[in-house]
Amino acid sequence: MKYGHTSRFMPGAASGLLRLTFILMVLGLSGSAPAEPEKAAVVDVTATGAVPDDGQDDTLAVLAAFDKCAAEKAQGVVFPKGRYEFHEGANAKSPRMSLPMNGMQGVTIDGQGSTFVFHGITGCFSFRQCSDITVKNIVIDWERPPFSVGTITATGEDWFEVEVFPEFPVQGGETVQAMMDYEGDTGLPCRHGLDIYCLENPMQTELVRPQVLRVHPSFKTPPITVGKVAVLRHQVYGYNGCCAVLCKNMTFQDITVRTCPGMGFIGQSSENVTLDHCVVQPAAGTRRFISATADGCHFGGCTGDIVLRNCLFDGQGDDGINMKSGLFINIEQIVDERTVLARHNLNMGCLPDAGDLMELMPQDTLLSYGTVKVQSAAMEADGHTHRVVLEGPLPKEVKVGDMLANATKLPRARISNCTFQRNRARGMLIQIRDTVVEGCTFKDITSAGVLVIAETVHFYESIPARHVMLRNNRFEHCNYGAAMARGVISIEGITPGWKDAPLPGVFRDINIENNKIDRSDNAGIFMTGTETAVIRGNEIAGVCDKPTQERCSAAIHIESSRDVRLEGNQVEQSRQGAGCKKVLDLSANNVGETITVSGNNGF
Repeated sequence: MKYGHTSRFMPGAASGLLRLTFILMVLGLSGSAPAEPEKAAVVDVTATGAVPDDGQDDTLAVLAAFDKCAAEKAQGVVFPKGRYEFHEGANAKSPRMSLPMNGMQGVTIDGQGSTFVFHGITGCFSFRQCSDITVKNIVIDWERPPFSVGTITATGEDWFEVEVFPEFPVQGGETVQAMMDYEGDTGLPCRHGLDIYCLENPMQTELVRPQVLRVHPSFKTPPITVGKVAVLRHQVYGYNGCCAVLCKNMTFQDITVRTCPGMGFIGQSSENVTLDHCVVQPAAGTRRFISATADGCHFGGCTGDIVLRNCLFDGQGDDGINMKSGLFINIEQIVDERTVLARHNLNMGCLPDAGDLMELMPQDTLLSYGTVKVQSAAMEADGHTHRVVLEGPLPKEVKVGDMLANATKLPRARISNCTFQRNRARGMLIQIRDTVVEGCTFKDITSAGVLVIAETVHFYESIPARHVMLRNNRFEHCNYGAAMARGVISIEGITPGWKDAPLPGVFRDINIENNKIDRSDNAGIFMTGTETAVIRGNEIAGVCDKPTQERCSAAIHIESSRDVRLEGNQVEQSRQGAGCKKVLDLSANNVGETITVSGNNGF
């Protein structure tokens, strides 16, 4: 090899240096491009003082292991299999969040099958501005769950008594933020039963004899039946199992949440979140009728991909999954042609980022009439008024009361082979714009199995969904409880005064294909405000058994919609419930000539 030819063009000293540099590069000895140092080995939590199965609090020792991992740039943290204890207040810097982690990158947290047991009102994991994190092989539980379960033994004019099961020790004075009644033999919520929420004005209790609470509502309750089982939730929201905020590439694998005083999993303003073989379910063989006191998992303002596969959501206090872009904020003042002051209905914050696209829509139609880009956004001193400055002028038709909805903070969702069962509310809420749900089972869900919704009555969550595919799913015994939707698969645009969306176009590109729906008190499929939908190859039986509305007495009800095709469905009248009056009900406010019906069995 004649590498020395280069020396003809350089002075002798430079030529020699070049030859030396080349030889060092060939031998891999050059210092000009040092190899990236390898990450250190994983950190074992027992090395920082955690001791499994000793009954002592492990909070500070585990936090020390996380700090050591960050300092040494280790690959992760491991927990030798066992039981670890975490107590409210043990982390003085964060008394109500046991294991907060900020800015971690490229780390795996492996519980190796361990159980984390929490005591008091505290959250488990909180990740903030983290990336490329995997959490796996952990069971999360609470020593004393954030609810009590017992039998209703007596009622009075403004009180009722619950004999609480001994495994839920009570002292009196516990507040009750929510209550439901259950059947003791099946463990399922009662048919058309109680569903009382009083978060801001909780019910008070007193101990009238050992393990018997007298509950005092400050409001008139529906009739309460002696002999039913009551689940009294002392805490509903706020202290979650696994929470990722402003994170990227988060994976939760083989995580089981037995209960928590909040939601099982949260993704907030995060990019790419995966749940693989995760479970939210009460421990077997117990009388813990619910698992998480709120949603099984909740995603808001995320981007990238939300992926859930082979997961189980059982016994949630609220929805199995809620996916949304964020919140509608209502324009309260038009400051100038580029500036508005806006507020959420419940005074919650949902600030957009600079560059976000916001859709404008009236509350009474939910139909977008324009898009604006955010230049800046900030919260006013009152803590709930959003000052939004736009890059360009507002459309001329904008008016006070119209809403802004974030059309940028929208993920793709792919949910497959998951099971939703024994759930207090919906199996799934869809309020995003690219969702595929396939091969899933929805069973014993008190409300809709899948609810595609946009509403401007209470929660004001956004954004009206588009591009939704529901295929090859099975729905068994849904929509029978207290807070029912109008269909097992229900597409509902709800405007002020609980009025239905009057025009098509709120929802677009909805595909409901090859699903099996079996048993419901209301309709099998209920659709409003939709433009472009396919309802194909579905089998529906046993629905409309005890309808709550006249419109819910049809197996399929469609209104204020256009461009809907119904093809190859099997919906025979003879196979439906006692309250079914017709198989297909097409309201007069549809764009009739665009609704096509062909090749169906039963209509």
